[in-house]
Amino acid sequence: MNWLRTKGKLHQPPATLKPSGTSQRSVGIGGIERRLEESNRQTQNRISHAFEDLSVLMDEARTMVGLSRSIAEKMRAMKGSVSDNETIEFKSYLLSLGVANPVTKEMHGSGARYFEKLAAELSDVLKKPLEENGGMMLLPEAFCRLNRARGEMLVSPEDLLNACKALEKIQTPIELHRFASGVLVIQLKAAAVEKTISNTEQLVLLNGSLSAAELAATLGITVILAKERMIAAEKLGLLCRDDTFEGLRFFPNKFCA
Repeated sequence: MNWLRTKGKLHQPPATLKPSGTSQRSVGIGGIERRLEESNRQTQNRISHAFEDLSVLMDEARTMVGLSRSIAEKMRAMKGSVSDNETIEFKSYLLSLGVANPVTKEMHGSGARYFEKLAAELSDVLKKPLEENGGMMLLPEAFCRLNRARGEMLVSPEDLLNACKALEKIQTPIELHRFASGVLVIQLKAAAVEKTISNTEQLVLLNGSLSAAELAATLGITVILAKERMIAAEKLGLLCRDDTFEGLRFFPNKFCA
């Protein structure tokens, strides 16, 4: 019996300590913390690589801007042997690449001359997009397009607004327009609201009625601009509105016909 008892003791598996709930919880929290640390480390690495790539891109942009300035200076020196059309075409290429020689306060001061020069630059940048997009553009879009073309020489919203106000002082094909609602847009003079009312009326007549969204889709302009055009036609008695739970629609004004 003693032998069996001893034998049983020899073959008895060693006792193991069961971890308490507190220690299990600590291990779980530690694992979560390690995973979070690893995730943060990977995020930091990605951010570092992104800024390295951005630095390289900025260096390349500076090189291209310097090259564009050099070519522009050479073209000014060769003014007699380079046609105006070639000069305009070259400038459009530079603007599309965003490497034009931007107007700065260091070059022209911070007064009226700077804003007039910036207004001329704004006209160069926006003329083609305006021609391709219905002749009108909201200021936020103009702000984005101008700064994209200027590269790293960004302008503030306030400077943009002052440049827009200076458009009337220089000879440009674009102008600043304020609608009765207070909305500010940059528009081609040839596509001013007064000159597009007839077209707006004809489109409504052709379709029987239109909402601002439908007119915007037809003309390729924003809904805000489409609505302002229809309101302008309404004020002249050419259109009338029907404002229901389905939305605002404009119809030909047969009451004043």
